[in-house]
Amino acid sequence: MDNLRGLLEDLIKVPGVSGYEDPIRSHIRSLVEAYGRVYEDNVGNLVLDLGGEGETILLAAHMDELGLVVTHIEEDGMVRFRKIGGIDDRILPNSRVTVHTEKGEVPGVIGITPPHLQLDRGDQRVVAWHELGIDVGAESREDAEAMGIRVLDPVTLDKNIAWLGGGRTIAARAIDDRSGCAVLVELARAVGEGEVKPRGRLLLAWTVQEEVGLRGAMALAETIRPGLFIAVDTMSCCLPGITGSARLGGGPVIRAVDNAYIAERKLVSRIESLARNRGIDYQVATAGGGTDAGALQRRGVRAIALGIPVKYSHSSVEVMRLRDLEAMVDLAKALAEDPPIG
Repeated sequence: MDNLRGLLEDLIKVPGVSGYEDPIRSHIRSLVEAYGRVYEDNVGNLVLDLGGEGETILLAAHMDELGLVVTHIEEDGMVRFRKIGGIDDRILPNSRVTVHTEKGEVPGVIGITPPHLQLDRGDQRVVAWHELGIDVGAESREDAEAMGIRVLDPVTLDKNIAWLGGGRTIAARAIDDRSGCAVLVELARAVGEGEVKPRGRLLLAWTVQEEVGLRGAMALAETIRPGLFIAVDTMSCCLPGITGSARLGGGPVIRAVDNAYIAERKLVSRIESLARNRGIDYQVATAGGGTDAGALQRRGVRAIALGIPVKYSHSSVEVMRLRDLEAMVDLAKALAEDPPIG
């Protein structure tokens, strides 16, 4: 699916730090608005109503990404920040970043004291985020402000995309969850062009602020009461004892248990049967963290989470097999045509 590969790269490159999703929301809207009624709710979730009759099925993927936000500018022009979402402090030093200002993008770097000058730190100490700063090449606070940098500007870590293993595997920042966003965009196209004929009323949503507490999904649960909610997200893999046997290349994962919810066993079994009947590879595993499914389940909605296996989650080099993304598209289409309801 060359088109799917291109779509994924396209979505990854668009910024959308949690709480600052405007660029990615506008871009996704432009990709799907031809296929149905599109609207934005009060917190910024983007919803596509594809129509249909019967029980409502809602599939969602979060469009926000981990990032930073400017907190203040030192007199020497160093830009200080705080983290937004679960970023490991270990990946910040030596990172290239982009500050997104009203004037445009400003490149910067997060440096670190060289090892031979670390007199009091020792080689093994992890430097905490609040000890770091973004060097944008400014000579003073006024110089940085002249570049357009202001407090509350969002900052993204650079997203250098690499294709590994002869093009079978992608390594990039923000695969979580631009891969899920790509799945829903492709599902919207398939339904809009008549390739997939849903059973029931089908809604797709791209949610905000998932990385900081499932906030967009919580709001969504107050306005839409679907018969079934399906979160299309990623799944940290390749960690025996934590993620079970989940692996790259094994197909999408039914996230049966995580820190935010426990799936209804009957629902898990029905999705397993659907995947087997359609010849779609799949896996079942437990996970850490949580997805938007947890927010909907807490409000009495039948919910389940599906995850595309990803190695090195929440890093700048998240790794995913393209065939797992393709299989997730196939599973999403199958769920639209034969949802486990009733």
